[in-house]
Amino acid sequence: MTSPFIPEHEIYGLLSGVGIKTPRYCFIDDASKFADAPFASGEPVVVKGIARDLWHKSEHGALAFCDFDVDAVSAMHGSMSVRVGARFDWLGTLIAEKVEVQSARNAPSEIFVSLQRDRCCGAIISFGFGGLLTEDWARELKQSLLVWPASVYTPEEAFEELSEHWLGRILLGEARQQTALVDGKKLLDFLKRLWELDEVMAREQLGLLEMNPLVIDRAGDIVAIDGVGLRSEEAHVELCPVPLQDDSILNPSRIALAGVSAKAGSVGGLILENLRQSSLPEHGLVVVKPGIDNFAGIRCVPDVAALADDPVDVLILALPADRCVQMIEGLCAEGGGAEVVYIVAGGIGDGADKSGFGERLSELIESRRQSGQWCPAIVGPNGLGMLLSPLKLNSLFIPQRKLNVQFSPDSDVALISQSGAFLITRMSRHSNLSLKYGFSIGNQLDMKLSDFMALMARDKSVRVLGVYVEGFVGADVCAVAKLVEEFRAENRHVILYKGGRSQLGQSAAASHTGAMTGDYHVQKRLLLKAGAVLAESFNQFNAVLKWMAAYPDLHTLGKLAIVTNAGYETVGSVDTLGDNESESLYELSKDNRTVLREVLQRHDMQGLVAASNPLDLTPMADEVVYLDCVKTMIEFGAGVVMVGLVPLSEQLDTQQLTQAEVFADKLKSLARSSGCLIGIVIDAGVPYQRYKAVFERQGFPVFDGMDMCVLGINVLKKSR
Repeated sequence: MTSPFIPEHEIYGLLSGVGIKTPRYCFIDDASKFADAPFASGEPVVVKGIARDLWHKSEHGALAFCDFDVDAVSAMHGSMSVRVGARFDWLGTLIAEKVEVQSARNAPSEIFVSLQRDRCCGAIISFGFGGLLTEDWARELKQSLLVWPASVYTPEEAFEELSEHWLGRILLGEARQQTALVDGKKLLDFLKRLWELDEVMAREQLGLLEMNPLVIDRAGDIVAIDGVGLRSEEAHVELCPVPLQDDSILNPSRIALAGVSAKAGSVGGLILENLRQSSLPEHGLVVVKPGIDNFAGIRCVPDVAALADDPVDVLILALPADRCVQMIEGLCAEGGGAEVVYIVAGGIGDGADKSGFGERLSELIESRRQSGQWCPAIVGPNGLGMLLSPLKLNSLFIPQRKLNVQFSPDSDVALISQSGAFLITRMSRHSNLSLKYGFSIGNQLDMKLSDFMALMARDKSVRVLGVYVEGFVGADVCAVAKLVEEFRAENRHVILYKGGRSQLGQSAAASHTGAMTGDYHVQKRLLLKAGAVLAESFNQFNAVLKWMAAYPDLHTLGKLAIVTNAGYETVGSVDTLGDNESESLYELSKDNRTVLREVLQRHDMQGLVAASNPLDLTPMADEVVYLDCVKTMIEFGAGVVMVGLVPLSEQLDTQQLTQAEVFADKLKSLARSSGCLIGIVIDAGVPYQRYKAVFERQGFPVFDGMDMCVLGINVLKKSR
């Protein structure tokens, strides 16, 4: 098999083709040709031994500096060919001019560039400090490497980021005690050449190009003085969505279930119990069970062959792995019967699959799709179920007594989760979280995250989409990013938590520097640039989802005001803001403080409360004081107000709830009329659940602590 390795002299040719400067050079594979080399006697040159799969020449005695002399260089060729050829497939000798380099004063100024091409996303361009210490810089300086997915970044956007980066500032002479090595126009032009190189890579089926180092010559040009690469056997492709009709899964009229039994607590029995509560018509539910005509009053059919003449939209398989695969094979043999198959079981294509069921099923799906034969869309395996509020449909195998599902057909929030447990625990812990749709998508053997996101993208009523994913199938992250862009273009929001952030395999050897960028780092850049709100913890996800579910039409975030009756919340809120304090917190002007003092004086609180933000009203404040102060902060110009209500204060109505209801209603009217985001913090235990519910019923995001309330705003601030 031919090595995919691309040696340096071939890299030079590719770079020159897009206008990236290289040294003057010649490649010689025959010792008799050294006399024809285009160098004058005594001219400083660099002599390099070139061999297949030789990434680091200096480590193998394949690099030398000298003044050009035919005999001397010929001798080096001979010794290198023997030394290097003992370990590598020898190709020849590269002679290149020794470039006169400009260097920064007391600062690194060599450049590293890698283009690693994904067959769906295009090139991932990495740009950072180069030279022998490239990997050390990347290891010690976590932000030393800039990463630009070419499909979502432009050269101009990359230049803007680079201009703020330490390396960019050194090159442009904007770092302390530095003079410019290159001007901005040349640096931007170089970046444009990298984007052109991405097109070359696609055309030539190249997987990796790496230049290390690039230097600045005396003319102020960026010159690549070393480079290697890898070819790829994979041509660029666009991922195809799984073919299915939206109504088949979002608005099914008939559902079949296989795997029910009379055994108490069985998975199939629990699913059936939940399905029976839906608004499907009487004939809309079918049980696949041989030997009986009905089960618990539901009509039965003996097998999937019976579904071919009487098809359903969704077939749920609550069966062991082997029987699931057999049933899907039976459906395919019949050529129809169910548009969507939902596999509940695990043990198919995962760590528990010791019998090759996943491979068997994948091959079946691929062969039928490629040959144009009918094949159902398959969800799972390892899918917990789905919620469709418009139909009051719940296919989870969680009993209602454990999870009291509240259907919300008018909700504008949906949640897609690879983990079924994540889906149901979000619903359990957020008692006022109303979902129009909820999907547990399992292991994505067929239907991918992007397929479900596309369903939500087409339903324009979904304004906020929460996503939990542990792994992107293939290059599905690119399709996901495009859908995120579609959401953001319509001022709709995608909140995403990526679990399992381990570094996946790279296309090149682990030892080479193009593999320094972990997959999650690239995915994060791709998704953030597309406009996703990325949560780095479950707490962040929970907090952001609460805010967004309450305010789905959010465009921009204004400055924060915090009004509370507890001193620790004023301190804790500022601590949580951290470095964002100055840019996030609304700063009261002298006139603002005067007005606020007058408000406090009207309520006989002068001398007790300092006119500040955060505002500590002390336990002496009742609902009237709170309302007046919140209104005042909004009139000042605060765009977000966090209201901390420690309910143990005697001044607050936490028992009868009459005043609490009035207060919550007036706050809601204030939020509507002003466009201000109001969040409620009630840091107290079980006895105050009814008090919390007063504000939840008004649609406010209600938090158990001020830190969680602020945390959500912090994440949203960073994403805007």
